[in-house]
Amino acid sequence: MVPLIDIADNLIHVLNLYIGFLEMHASKSVGKRHEELFHRSSSSNEGKEVSLKHRMVKQALLTFRNLFCTLMQQYKADQPGNLVPSKVGMEAAMLMKRKHQWENSKKHVGHVLGIEVGDRFQYRAELYVIGLHHQFSKGIDYVGTGSESLATSIVVTDRYDNVRKSGTTLIYIGHGGNPNVQRNVAVHDQKMEAGNLALKNSMDAKSPVRVILKDAGKFDIMDNCPFVYDGLYLVDKMVQERGKYEKLVFKFTLNRILGQSQSCVFLKDDVMDNGNNLRQFASFALRKRLKSRSCVVQKDVVRINDISEGKEKISIRVVTPVECDQIITPFRYAVANNYLERFKLPVLCGCDCADGCVDPGKCACIVKNGGKLPYECNKRLASIMESSLIYECDPSCKCPSSCINRVSQHGVQFRLEIFITKLKGWGVRTRSFIPSGSFVCEYIGEVHNKRETRSNLGANDYIFHMGVGKGFIDAKSLGNIGRFINHSCSPNIHVKDVMYDHNDKNLPHKMLFAVKDIPPGRELSYDYNSSKRKFIEFRSNSCYCGSQECHGQF
Repeated sequence: MVPLIDIADNLIHVLNLYIGFLEMHASKSVGKRHEELFHRSSSSNEGKEVSLKHRMVKQALLTFRNLFCTLMQQYKADQPGNLVPSKVGMEAAMLMKRKHQWENSKKHVGHVLGIEVGDRFQYRAELYVIGLHHQFSKGIDYVGTGSESLATSIVVTDRYDNVRKSGTTLIYIGHGGNPNVQRNVAVHDQKMEAGNLALKNSMDAKSPVRVILKDAGKFDIMDNCPFVYDGLYLVDKMVQERGKYEKLVFKFTLNRILGQSQSCVFLKDDVMDNGNNLRQFASFALRKRLKSRSCVVQKDVVRINDISEGKEKISIRVVTPVECDQIITPFRYAVANNYLERFKLPVLCGCDCADGCVDPGKCACIVKNGGKLPYECNKRLASIMESSLIYECDPSCKCPSSCINRVSQHGVQFRLEIFITKLKGWGVRTRSFIPSGSFVCEYIGEVHNKRETRSNLGANDYIFHMGVGKGFIDAKSLGNIGRFINHSCSPNIHVKDVMYDHNDKNLPHKMLFAVKDIPPGRELSYDYNSSKRKFIEFRSNSCYCGSQECHGQF
């Protein structure tokens, strides 16, 4: 006699077969919906993984830069006038390694998770810390040994006669025998070994190589990040020729893989010198009129050269597509808040640091910041995740205007422009590279009493809530470029409360700082919500930021 449990199992099995039969013959539309849901779920998981890795890479860079600044300050005190940034960077990187603070520490071929094409870096050691290039000084990085080795990345510098022949083709000189790299070393023929052999193996295997470009000239005064990740290339061919010092060198021709986003930088095309030799490696310049999402739109024309009318130190232009005739609703541009007379703002008590606020224990302003400098030596946020309230030195302080604790009060320092977005109306994007932690702009307007704002102003998309404070900033009729910055569920700037000209914590300055490196051409955005409050309440809360983390509303 068959046990009942076996009969039940058989019935369940038959039912599952029947259900499978029905599902297999179900409508195609239902099948497509299931497929879409599956792909959507997979895409969402991938997006979360990429987002997480971005944050981890950003944190590693922030840790490195904080440590680098700390070491630089120590060296300035101990060894004035004898600083070598590359050595300090290497020391900072090795300290992080001992604390297991590196990211992507295992070498591999292809893109590095958490790093995008166009990302820029200040120091060579940063490439090591985030796993983009695992060599402190050598230009070719590789994995494996001998005939099994493959190149993973190369750094293109002006120490060799490297040349960009077009926007997508690069001639790269192999490693070795160059007195510009190793001084007091005899010039010799390059050998087919180590990195050179790895590049040849990559050519034979058609294996992609990461290319990092380094500036050979001068960047914009605010742009001191000379290393740029330019994406994946394939080694097309290799020749051996007499080089600059009449010794044999390997010349590798690499072609950029199509379909990658642009890095918004390029090398000037090479020219022939007397018909024989290629000109020395040319300097970087910002690429204009690129059709990339991260670069300036090709058909935009300048409608207003400077909407601030000279009030900002750097002009802010307004651009639109050629066929667009939309104009900005008139408002008065201002570089400072307009407080109503009923606000009595207590004055801050300044510090006595005539020589600069370098001693946290003696500076009264730094004591208010918990005894820590809120900014690094390069005047960027020391820690993006620290408390949102910052005390800067005020007009009564004895320190100079160049003090390290005076950052946001100096106004806009980057080239910004107002443009028309596809779905969000006016927006703001940067024409300069903005390093993580940099001050971008203040949200400026008329500061109203909380009760008066609610009763008299009505519907207004330009009202910025002070939070637990007693006021609102209304930028509808008076404001600055901050009024045009859109919301994003995955923002690249965020809000910090800064005090520097009064001592009323209920009415802080709303300052916007970069939370990540922002390449030229990228739109600026911040999250209109925070964990405690809404900064701005729009009449329509539908979100069109288009990020992988978009919630659909804000």
